Amino acid sequence: MSSYAPSPSPRNLFSELEQLLQTETEARVSARVRAAERVQSEHLNQSLRRLRQAAGFAEIAAILCDACAPFCNDCAIFRVDNNVVTGECRRGTDRQTNAGFREVHFAAPEAAAFAGAIESREPVVAICSAAEISPALHDLFGHAVDDKTHLFPLTVDRTTVGILYTAGAVENAALELLAQSAAMVLEYRQEARRKPVHAATPDLLRIEPAPPAVDSLSPEDRRLHLRAQRFARVQVAEMRLYRPDAVKAGRARGDLYSALQEPIDSARQAYRQTFVSATPTMADYFHEELLRTLANNNAAWLGEKYPGPLL
Repeated sequence: MSSYAPSPSPRNLFSELEQLLQTETEARVSARVRAAERVQSEHLNQSLRRLRQAAGFAEIAAILCDACAPFCNDCAIFRVDNNVVTGECRRGTDRQTNAGFREVHFAAPEAAAFAGAIESREPVVAICSAAEISPALHDLFGHAVDDKTHLFPLTVDRTTVGILYTAGAVENAALELLAQSAAMVLEYRQEARRKPVHAATPDLLRIEPAPPAVDSLSPEDRRLHLRAQRFARVQVAEMRLYRPDAVKAGRARGDLYSALQEPIDSARQAYRQTFVSATPTMADYFHEELLRTLANNNAAWLGEKYPGPLL
């Protein structure tokens, strides 16, 4: 008597094929996600390198506009001078439209969103209405009634000198990181222009007077404090951008430090060496940014192992 294996039923065949298809699909999606993440990381790294090499507001604005394009549907850079907003460059427009965009200018009080970003020096989200973005921009951009805009201020020495304007589907973490990096470059360029050129002299030991009160810092110390604040914001923004799963898991467990120990320790060490050791007036802006941005002002979320403020 011959024996034979029973043929699988159509239902079993369909189930096996469905499982194979799901496994293959998940593998392809995972590979594409990893590839997209590599492309995005390389784009950010290249953009930051270009920003560091740029000189002048116009060049920095053009690079920033190109860098931000993959993270929003529409982006533009504005100059801000004496509370007057002027168009500098816009991504994805032809030369004629861009030339017209550069002719756009309006007083900040005419646009509530711009006025808020300029005054607060913090990102602002607003509806794309004429009252929020000015009648001139509302007519030029042609936004839909329910469109939203995200404004990121570029600040130098506590003064907003430019605005990164984005609309549509935006990726806030990447845009904020790029805006803060551009602001740091602008500040470095301004400091370099201010710094006097002296003939080379031997290093001498100097005895400095007692540090002034925080509310009466010298211009040099004030600039150092602003650099420290920007450093803190960029470091925390990078954690949100490059390690979103770790941030989410750390918040869920109430232990952000264990989830992000490597980048936190690295940034703490750099902050201590660069800023804390530079002046006795320094504050721990890095700790404040961790607490505000990652822990939502809930110190318990940092975890029991978190070493605490540097100061």
